[in-house]
Formats: sequence, structure tokens, C-alpha cells
Amino acid sequence: MKLPRLLSALSLLLICFSSCKQDVDLYADYRKVPIIYGLLDANADTNFVKITRAFYAPGDATQVAMNPDSSNYPGRLDVRLVEYCNGEEIREIILDTITRSNKQPGVFYAPRQKLYYTTEKLGPNTKNRTYRYMLSVALPDSTLHVKADLVGSRSFKAKSLAVNFSKDYFGTNRPYYFFPATNAAYYEVSLAFTYKERRTPESDSVPRTMYWKMGTFDTYYFANHVSDDGSFDFTYRPEHFYNLLREHLGDDTLTDGVVRFIGDYPIEIVITACGKNLRQYIYFNDPANSIDPGDPEFSLINGGLGVFSSRMTMRRKLRLGGTTVPELMENKYWGFMFMGGDWKSEPDETE
Repeated sequence: MKLPRLLSALSLLLICFSSCKQDVDLYADYRKVPIIYGLLDANADTNFVKITRAFYAPGDATQVAMNPDSSNYPGRLDVRLVEYCNGEEIREIILDTITRSNKQPGVFYAPRQKLYYTTEKLGPNTKNRTYRYMLSVALPDSTLHVKADLVGSRSFKAKSLAVNFSKDYFGTNRPYYFFPATNAAYYEVSLAFTYKERRTPESDSVPRTMYWKMGTFDTYYFANHVSDDGSFDFTYRPEHFYNLLREHLGDDTLTDGVVRFIGDYPIEIVITACGKNLRQYIYFNDPANSIDPGDPEFSLINGGLGVFSSRMTMRRKLRLGGTTVPELMENKYWGFMFMGGDWKSEPDETE
């Protein structure tokens, strides 16, 4: 909500007016700035948009921020999604309001949050049809419009059906292949390794999961990582998997009776394709990329702050390829055993 910057601006105003008349109302001409956060997902059952406003506050602004009336517009705004297909306007979707009650306490008000939402199905993009959406927000003193291309289609899916962490490949970059998402500007990739753990012979086996954030890759990276069939690939180092697993299990893992079972599909790859607006918003608001930290924060919303974009997430269950499984079982300190059969249901390729 940019509280530090707003407070700094307020401090400057107080200094400027300190030698002027005492009856000046510093807040009389303040124009409330709308703040919008919305990420459309064609695979989601419900899409949400959060619409609030920035504010100046006399006294302790952190205390004022805990009051919902400071950030929320009163009542229900007229908020719509205008759908375009191949550049032609198709329909308008009116967003309703809902209150979520699970926000954790913090600087801003909690636990109840007002959101705008729709359960209308969006898109999806196909080979011959691409969708764009315009968010229209009727504010008390103006109407705000912002557009975003819809990311993804059913062609966004995995190509590689396994990952290989065999020790023969230590020190090399291994490729993972997938088919890209329509209108995606960059991808966030993570991996989860799930196994079952039994602490004693008498206890039940419970699932345990190790997570690996493999990185982010933009379209410039994939310019040199595209195959003849149009699939993209990113690379990973097999030894990083073992380093993370060693940290996850701990050095004291050799305990009598502990057994860890590996199934047929113990790996889940998660690739989130993100739209251009989201990529630009993250890049320009990252302090590491800022040329001048004193410049105003980058926003793609004319007349407001925040971001309106799109994303799609693809999840795929994978096998451990090569000699990875026997090599895991060779380490007696970890206690891994292979358990034939997939003990978790395999999900759809996209969700």
C-alpha cells in the first residue's frame, strides 16, 4: 500500500507548511489513489480482484491502516470484466463481492478482506482463438480501465515424463522439456519430492515432501532453449537435488526403525506461466533492478497502483529416471525403499 512513501510525502508537506498559516487543511485536496491486484487464471473455478485505496493519515498511520474503512471503498463498486476474442468484444462479466475471513494479522486490517470475484469460465485460448480481458472499475470520481492478455491453453503441458538425478550426471546441466503457454512472458518452476516415512515398525506411514524452487525463466532465456517441435527446456543440476535432500532429511537421519518409501511417481513438477504485465510489475518493483530507488514505483494501471495480469499453472507427476532410485536406496543413512505402484493419484496435466 506504499505507506512509507506516503508518510514521507506527508512529512515534506508538514515541513513546507510549517512557516505558513495555521489553518491550512493538508488533507482537503487529497485524491485517493486506487490500488488493484488481479491475476486471471483460465483454469480457476473463481477469479478474484482486490480493489482498495491508498490514504494519508494524521498520527500513527499503522493504526489507521488497521481500520478497513481506511483502505476500502464504501459499498460495492461497479466492477466488470470485458472479454475480447481475437480482438472482438464478446461479453461483459459483472463481478460480485465476497468477504474472506482468513487474512493473518499484520500492518493492514485483518482478518476480513473484501474481494471482487466471478465464477464465469474464462477463455480458454486455442490455436485459433486468443482472449484478452479489460477490467473496468467505476470509482466515485472516475472510471479506471486496464487490459491483460489471457495466459495459457490446453497445449501448455509437460513433454519430459521423468527427471534424472543420476550421479553420472553430476556437474552437468540436465534439460527438462515442456510445451509453452500462450502469451506467457516468464515461468516460475518448482519441484516437489514426496515419499512415505515410517518412524517405527508399529507406526503408520505418513507422507513427507521436499520442495525445490528451481528458478524463474523468461522468454529471452528460452530463445536459446527451443526444440524443433516448439517445446522449451530449462536445465537443472542433479547434485542440487541431493544437497537439498540431505538438508531436508538432516544429518541425524540414521535412526533404528525409520523407513522411507518411494513410489512410482514421487516427483511433481510445477510450472507457472505468467503474463507480460506481471513480469514487468515484478521486474520494475524489484529493488535490485531499480535504476533510482527514489523514483515512484512502476505501475501498469493508469490512474492507480498495482497490477492486473494473468497466469496459468501446470502440474505433472513424474518418475525418477536413470539410476536415481537405486542410488537413493544405496545410501543406508537415508533408509529409502522402492514401493511398487503409484500410491498417489495422478492429476491432470494442467490445473
